[in-house]
Amino acid sequence: MSQLLIAQYPSNHLDHELDGRPLLNLANRGLLVSAVVLLLTILVCYPYADRFSLGVQILGHAAMILSTVMFKLAYLLRCVAQQALHLTVG
Repeated sequence: MSQLLIAQYPSNHLDHELDGRPLLNLANRGLLVSAVVLLLTILVCYPYADRFSLGVQILGHAAMILSTVMFKLAYLLRCVAQQALHLTVG
């Protein structure tokens, strides 16, 4: 059954349905925003921790985890967009 489904869709099926340029722009913005948020949370949680309350530090640590997840997802989207645009992935 799966052989029939695979045979129905050519290998470049993704190229016809996915416009890589908007996705690449979104991924690049996501990488930039998540990197800035990560840098800010590192500053709040470590070198300047004595200037912030415990609640802000806890939120900073949670934001640090979320920003790394966002960074990884944005990188994955970037790889998908580059593949759709037939650019070098990596």
